[in-house]
Amino acid sequence: MLQEVLKNATNHQHDQLEQLMFVDKIMNGSLSVEEYKQILLTNYLVHAGLESYLHNNLSSDLQQELQIHKRGKLAALKHDLQELNIPQPEINPDKNSIQIPQNNAAILGAMYVLEGATLGGNVIVKKLKINPNLQNKQLNFYYYQVYGSDLVTNWKSFSQVLNTKVASDDYEISVKNALNVFDYFALIMQAIPDLKSIVQA
Repeated sequence: MLQEVLKNATNHQHDQLEQLMFVDKIMNGSLSVEEYKQILLTNYLVHAGLESYLHNNLSSDLQQELQIHKRGKLAALKHDLQELNIPQPEINPDKNSIQIPQNNAAILGAMYVLEGATLGGNVIVKKLKINPNLQNKQLNFYYYQVYGSDLVTNWKSFSQVLNTKVASDDYEISVKNALNVFDYFALIMQAIPDLKSIVQA
């Protein structure tokens, strides 16, 4: 199944990105406000560059099957930025994104990274809510709770599409574009510290 192929093929990049995204500090409760801002900005920039393109270029039958109109996360990220008084960086998708081919295999491979991150957010948000550095901010963590009670249902429906709608001959396309998104995340995360005026807003 494609889901298992993607998991195995991206395992190294997944582990690397977790370290860049301060997963150890999240889990041990030492994440700082500035580091949380960096995580939010990274997620915002990635979704601003990719989300609309991926959702709009998926075939109409898969858009319907995935209820794509309910899978947007950019609005939640905007709310999170506003809570911390972080100005939204100006985005030019033509310059600030990566090129994902307009076919289902490529788009689903890219979405695997974003949907997987949302699933993992269920664990992360529990740690963020008890983080002493964040508690006095009274944050709502919109992004990490974006699917609410539909989290597991949404992941199962995505996995079903992933495993049944991509021909095995196209698995390589899905893997390549999943890896591209992991690399894109890492590139932006490493660039954020240069935007000190935004992060320290």
